[in-house]
Amino acid sequence: MALASCNKEETTWEKYKDWRNANNAFIEEKSVELNSEGKLAYEKISPKWDKGSVVLMKRLKKGTGTKNPLYTSYVDVTYKGTLYDGTPFDSTYSYVDSITTLKLSSTVQGFAMALTNMVKGDSCEVIIPAYIGYGELEKTGVPPYSALIFGIKLVDIPAFEKPYEKD
Repeated sequence: MALASCNKEETTWEKYKDWRNANNAFIEEKSVELNSEGKLAYEKISPKWDKGSVVLMKRLKKGTGTKNPLYTSYVDVTYKGTLYDGTPFDSTYSYVDSITTLKLSSTVQGFAMALTNMVKGDSCEVIIPAYIGYGELEKTGVPPYSALIFGIKLVDIPAFEKPYEKD
């Protein structure tokens, strides 16, 4: 008995090879980009819960807050999401009220990673590699293996929760 396999994952992997490579090259380029002072423009952010995952974050405006939201927090944010080539795919600015409330644990991992490193009032540009974005999934306007670029402003943390502590 012979089995033939039609592996969708391999098909998607091959189909998006050029796109995947272009996204990875973009992230590599941004990870070494220098600002006007000759320092790295983007900070590499890794969460305590997953040291192997990294987002690139450029702080555009420093906020006045003193607390970072937790992974279980709800946050009020404004954001605009684009692909590496500038194609927009999502934005709170298309809503009547541009501020939206999100539970961090319900977003893609890279989005949550960035926001847990922000304080109220921060504005940042965040680059999320595909493996902590949508990965191999195709979403409306987002091809598989896409780096996600977000302009994010953390407006407030209306439901800040206490971190777990052992008794």
